[in-house]
Amino acid sequence: MSPRTAQHPIARTILLAIVCVVWLLPGVSRARAAGESGVFIVGVDGMDPIITQRLMDEGKMPNFTKLAGEGTFQSLGTANPPQSPVAWSNFVTGMNPGGHGIFDFIHRDPANYHPLSSATPAVEDPGSGFHFFGYVFPVGAPEMKNNRGGTPWWDVLVDHDVDVEVYRIPGNFPNPPSEAKVLGGMGTVDLRGGFGTYTLYTDTVVEKKNPKGDVEYVTVHDLDLDGVPETVTSTLRGPPDTFHLEPGEIPTANQYLTQGVTVHIDGDTDTAVIEIAGQRTLIQQGEWSEWLEVSFDALPMGLMPVAGTVRFYAMELRPKLRLYASPVNLSPASPAMPITSPDEFVDEIYQNNGFFYTQGLPEETDALKDGVFDDDDYLKQVGLIQQDTHRMIDLALDRFETGDATFVYLSDIDLQSHMLWRHGDPKHADAPRHPAYRRDSAEKHAHDIENFYRDVDATLGSVRKRLPKDTLLIVMSDHGFQPFTRELHLNAWLRNKGYLVMKSGKKTGYFVTDDVDWSKTRAYGLGFNGLYLNLAGREAQGIVDAADADELMGQLIRSLEAYRDPDGGGRVVRRVARGSEIYTGDRAVEGPDLVVGYEKGYGCSDESTLGEVTEWVIEDNESRWSGNHLMDPEVVPGILLLNRKLASDGHDLTDLTATVLSYYGIEKLPGMIGEPVL
Repeated sequence: MSPRTAQHPIARTILLAIVCVVWLLPGVSRARAAGESGVFIVGVDGMDPIITQRLMDEGKMPNFTKLAGEGTFQSLGTANPPQSPVAWSNFVTGMNPGGHGIFDFIHRDPANYHPLSSATPAVEDPGSGFHFFGYVFPVGAPEMKNNRGGTPWWDVLVDHDVDVEVYRIPGNFPNPPSEAKVLGGMGTVDLRGGFGTYTLYTDTVVEKKNPKGDVEYVTVHDLDLDGVPETVTSTLRGPPDTFHLEPGEIPTANQYLTQGVTVHIDGDTDTAVIEIAGQRTLIQQGEWSEWLEVSFDALPMGLMPVAGTVRFYAMELRPKLRLYASPVNLSPASPAMPITSPDEFVDEIYQNNGFFYTQGLPEETDALKDGVFDDDDYLKQVGLIQQDTHRMIDLALDRFETGDATFVYLSDIDLQSHMLWRHGDPKHADAPRHPAYRRDSAEKHAHDIENFYRDVDATLGSVRKRLPKDTLLIVMSDHGFQPFTRELHLNAWLRNKGYLVMKSGKKTGYFVTDDVDWSKTRAYGLGFNGLYLNLAGREAQGIVDAADADELMGQLIRSLEAYRDPDGGGRVVRRVARGSEIYTGDRAVEGPDLVVGYEKGYGCSDESTLGEVTEWVIEDNESRWSGNHLMDPEVVPGILLLNRKLASDGHDLTDLTATVLSYYGIEKLPGMIGEPVL
């Protein structure tokens, strides 16, 4: 309609009627009209603003530099604590942990002081089972639910008629029902129900004590009697043998379903044929196989097959054997449990992309930490994940239309900063060498982290070329990074200060083996940043009266913040926050009493995180897990880059939630605490 036509009385009446119809329709239509150009969000786990800015200044991230010039680049406030499941839950719900209920990777059960995964609520009643011909059939088993509360922003958008697709979002397993198309990421389990258990088949003794994977010691047999051993037979563990377990029973090593594995080695060509579940694959030394779909029979005669996928890596075939099998992933062709919403969304992804890593954290970090992989092995496997990621982003772009809202996730920088920081600090040019530094590997891999940043930059360039004009493009990260050079055994510190008391005759021990004298213990640590009072009426054997809690927390805060590293005198803890002061919402009472924010370079030890009391209080971190972000949030902010000019800074993750809703003309829900940045 031309301006002249619009001036005609009848035309104005018609135009007014159209406008009224649009705005009197339900909010679904108003929302789509408000966000007509659509939103595309690239979530880069662990991207640090200082490293990013340096590489931009050096001309190594031209696509970031170009977008920053057209729009805005600034740091982005993270969660407290700045852990990935906490931070991404802040972004997903627009709440802090007091609202959504995710306070750490690890929560605690106050009934027994045991560590729990934060992903699912504690199971109070595992149900019962009846026995039939040697099998146990569960009755009244509890439904596995996601522990995250609040309403995801994608559900709000779908309710307002916006088409939403979300790829590999952390913290979304177990998968909550949703009309939005969502593929979960970090937190999605493997077929064994854990977070990734590899298998190593070898005829050589593994030096690592208590490796995180299964080590199957095998013998290479000479079955064709030609004097050259060539055949190996073994098994691959799949899911727990549920129908031979009582409800709630934790399986032992022999209580998993298995599939036979046969390996035929050709010593002349350094190749092997692997047979499993009726399939064969040829693999060369130094090569990864393609995905193999493997079925495990939970009941006789194939009445309940459980499908998984596995791929093999021929690390060495001769003269020693080292054959690696990935954790058995849930098969996207026939997942044993929902990994998307709606359920059929995984079918659409599989039909387009084929098999892919469904495990939430697919990088084989445990193999690298255990010394099963060297850096070259690890990076070769990371390359496979990058292929998955790029195909997933291509699919998201293929399906994106004007007005849609899409989120894609990149894990590269986070996991590789954790594992490769020891080779060379990409953030602090004058940093001393990491305790885990080794010259032979550092010379080759010193710039690996930088290369992953540059790969993200190339990905951004590809995304920008394909997005419809005027789409709101947001690139963001959940937190940044720092070196992790010294680890504090928090529970050992509490013991030495008299807040935690061991049973008579013990100096070290574990919560789960009841080595702590809870009748004398006033405080304990569980999780990477959590510190709890042994509060009477809340903990099973609590002794701290509620009237004394505030004074005790004050003592702990002052003492921890005053603690100095005996090796050099550096500050170990930057700030200790009271949970009651930083968390708001109905679930704030579930969180820790104190949140320990470590100074850069420091963090809580794995042992203390899981409730172990060690002899030493503080020591060098010589693990290959050498970079970290589980510190005070002020030292690890994330990044915000978008193709719009912003008038202010100082924003955080919850502000992005409010921004996405506001872009479509939708008010934030009660309990959401952020404000739109646009």
